[in-house]
Amino acid sequence: MKARWLIPLALGLALLWVTYPTRRPAVRLPTGNVAMPAWQMTDLSGLPVSSTNFSGKVLVLNFWATWCPPCREELPDLNAFHGANQTNGVVVIGASVDEGDPEVVRRFAERNGLKYPIVFATPEIQLQFGNVTLLPTTFVIDREGRMAARFLGAITREELEKTVEPLVGGPVIAKP
Repeated sequence: MKARWLIPLALGLALLWVTYPTRRPAVRLPTGNVAMPAWQMTDLSGLPVSSTNFSGKVLVLNFWATWCPPCREELPDLNAFHGANQTNGVVVIGASVDEGDPEVVRRFAERNGLKYPIVFATPEIQLQFGNVTLLPTTFVIDREGRMAARFLGAITREELEKTVEPLVGGPVIAKP
């Protein structure tokens, strides 16, 4: 008789679990409009990539890891945004904080069809960007190399479009 409330409670919890949104919006933090630190990281091929390679471009620098669920959630939006906007001077770069075998990250990127450059962020690079410890963390850097925005959490394509539009002087390319 006392256990009668357990079934409705279990059903209610199950319904809440299924309907509760898993993707939380990214939190935009102030950046103080400071200059991006100069950096050099290694790409999936082992070649050096530096901040100077992106002078005059709007850069979306996303710190992520293969084992991070919110990072994996935002990958399709980052990929689509990069594909739609690379011709108007906007570049997405994924800075992986994965440790260990770089081949794991390369296979992950290939399996997920990532079209934007992937580099490896060292702990020193993470410190240069304000001690990046929460993943994902995304920086939007303007054409002059200043940090225009910083987001904690999974960012959406819509948030990127709204943030980047003023930096490119007009609307970014619409969704395909």
